[in-house]
Amino acid sequence: MSKECYYCGFRDPMPFTCKFCGNAYCYNHRLPESHNCPGLLKYKSKSSDSGIFYKRDSVVRRKPNPLLNSFNNIISAIKSSYSLTILILAIVSYLLQYIIPGYSYYFALSPFDIFSRPWTLVTHIFLHSGPIHLLFNMMFLFFLGPELERRIGGKKFLTVFFISGIIAAIGYSLWSVFILKQHSTAVGASGALFGIFACLAVLAPNIVIYVYFIPMKIPYALIFFVLLDILLIESGDLVARSAHLSGVVAGLAFGKHLKKTGRYLR
Repeated sequence: MSKECYYCGFRDPMPFTCKFCGNAYCYNHRLPESHNCPGLLKYKSKSSDSGIFYKRDSVVRRKPNPLLNSFNNIISAIKSSYSLTILILAIVSYLLQYIIPGYSYYFALSPFDIFSRPWTLVTHIFLHSGPIHLLFNMMFLFFLGPELERRIGGKKFLTVFFISGIIAAIGYSLWSVFILKQHSTAVGASGALFGIFACLAVLAPNIVIYVYFIPMKIPYALIFFVLLDILLIESGDLVARSAHLSGVVAGLAFGKHLKKTGRYLR
């Protein structure tokens, strides 16, 4: 749950608690040296077993600079969340598609060329076919990504995101080569996002989301989209539904593993 940084006032979605003074701080001021922690020096002079904590009022709070406040808040938010970092990278990558000639061709996923261009298993995630494609995927990431990241931590979140994206790319490639037998490149983060979707559905089944303005618990919403992809997988549209389904499989596997180990925030 987000908390206001006691030093600068920024509301961080993933705050850090200082073990010396007990206050909550943003990413930029999480270290004792960054927020002028009054307990650090005294802690060093005492025994490591003393367990000293200090009052909130003893912290010298920085006076916010109105000119830099908004910019610092944006930087802090991006640094504190891998979901937002990925979102920014995807937007920058989309802009580069229109600036650098051959950018999309070099980084898009080509099912018949994955052995000669293996990096496309990852890079296709940051490409999108148009503004609507980008908008919906980034909205998906913005709302569901931080929810999963908060529960399992940043490193595990990145693992779920990228492994799901890679498995989605492999699933799409196998479907295109052996079933459809046609050469069609793929771009977009949908496969990775469906992995996040499925993992979150396993770990937090009581979350309610809106599907076409209809409230649904997240497991039922996942089932709805899975059935939709299965029904339309051979429709010939431009949606990489085999990538969606492959990402779901990866996300469900991650979710069940994390739930079994219990290493997540309930």
